[in-house]
Amino acid sequence: MAMHGDYSPEALDRAKRTVTAAGVFARHAQPIVAAADVVAEGYVLVAVVSSEHELAGTHHVDQADIVARVPELEAEGGWAMVFSPGTTAADVRRRTDEMAAIAARRALMIERLMSRRRA
Repeated sequence: MAMHGDYSPEALDRAKRTVTAAGVFARHAQPIVAAADVVAEGYVLVAVVSSEHELAGTHHVDQADIVARVPELEAEGGWAMVFSPGTTAADVRRRTDEMAAIAARRALMIERLMSRRRA
């Protein structure tokens, strides 16, 4: 079985920090929803959490520019999530719960692999 991906200590740290970032998005669900409600047609809202785990802002991004803009907004180790108009606080929390769960599973997997390599 081939293994793909980054299973380094840095990847483990990023996964653990992603769990924390998901919580920041969740805590700011109401402001995110309010900002998404005023996004013009053809645009989406991109919410950004900084590498210091603070909400770094929201940005109206043309849907055609998402692929280029999201990596720019995540620069320097941050996280970005894309939301459409009509997104509810429950939607934000559901997505952030999924984000945290996936990151936590990744961290656990990396820890197990690192433990096996040490053994």
